[in-house]
Amino acid sequence: MTRFLIYLFPALADVIIAAAMFVCSNRLADAGRSGTEVAAVFIAWAVMYVVTNQILAKLVTSHNAAALLIVANLLFSATAGAFVLFDGIWEIYAIMGVLSVASALFFLPFQVFMKAVEPDQHQGVVRSAAIYIFAWSMGYAAGPFVAGFIYQWLGWQWCFALTGTLGLLTAGGVQLLKHHAKHHHAEAIAPSQARSGRGGREVEAVNYHAMDDLAWLGWVIGGAGVLGLYLFLVLLPSVGVTFAMPKSQVGSIVALLYFVQASVGLGLLRSRTWMFRLGPRTAFAAFGILGLAGFGVSLLPALDGIEIFAMPLRTLGLYASVVCYGVFSGSFFFGLVFHALVHPRRSARYVAINETVVGLGGVAGPVLVGTLADRFNSAVPAATLIAIVACAAILQIVMLRKRSQDSGVRIQ
Repeated sequence: MTRFLIYLFPALADVIIAAAMFVCSNRLADAGRSGTEVAAVFIAWAVMYVVTNQILAKLVTSHNAAALLIVANLLFSATAGAFVLFDGIWEIYAIMGVLSVASALFFLPFQVFMKAVEPDQHQGVVRSAAIYIFAWSMGYAAGPFVAGFIYQWLGWQWCFALTGTLGLLTAGGVQLLKHHAKHHHAEAIAPSQARSGRGGREVEAVNYHAMDDLAWLGWVIGGAGVLGLYLFLVLLPSVGVTFAMPKSQVGSIVALLYFVQASVGLGLLRSRTWMFRLGPRTAFAAFGILGLAGFGVSLLPALDGIEIFAMPLRTLGLYASVVCYGVFSGSFFFGLVFHALVHPRRSARYVAINETVVGLGGVAGPVLVGTLADRFNSAVPAATLIAIVACAAILQIVMLRKRSQDSGVRIQ
């Protein structure tokens, strides 16, 4: 059972990454920098993430994955020290690029590593995807939540004291647990069926290899979803400054999004076929659109001075919007991981494409959101992203219906 401790690694890695992004974006917002300049924190991370993943796609194997994880965490610790020593805006962008290289050195190898560790030929892929999404999402929730309080009470430098320590601890943890990946025979790396049961009752196995390869559709809906995610990440620091929200509250709003995402990911642990079905996928996309709409409405001037339950209506609206979007993001991140790992021969390639989609979204999302917010107002990027997610959802509906009609089979 100690092999499940490996899922602490992505949780801790995302505490480090999310805390760094939160601190750097809020420091620039506090300094009165524009939305585009705040967005550039995320862009600097995303550009190098895309580039590094393209290189790693050809280099990562189950044999070297653990070593790359250790290097990544040592680099995390080094960047924590650099953020404290250098505080110019261009220096922040440069260090964020180095943090991005460390992130790529962590996440692609980790997914190869966790697949090698997974011995179960029955619910292996679904379980790995669900626990992985839960783990890194909880880390991304904890990062801004903890950093928000430390930033407010002790100062931003102490946030990096925490992340530097976590990097060293995680590197040590990988060294202690890397032996769990030594039994990486072909069957463990490419599970083809899922079977689960409670109380001794067996459930019919699902042969995923015989089903449609929908990884490409996951990239479409996931790419749109990642763009939408940056509406919250880019604008919340500036929104917090505009409406005099405490740093702890801004951090809590971001944390709630990822906590819901984590809960949805874990809730899909026993899922079997929703990833191929029109109804559930459409419902998840609807939550995303609702979340984006709620965020835009929450920024309307008409909400000034209105309170419910002794809390500003604007703040309640922001909390509600991230809850809805967290449901959507939990589903599309689960789909990305599942469809990559379930493929018998293209897993490493698909994982690399997944990370590239996330990275490209990390470039386009902040550029789009920051530019529109600076040129118009915060409601315009929200409306634009609603249209993008809706178009991706419509394409998903059309393609799944067409595949269903062509095959004559409808998965219940």
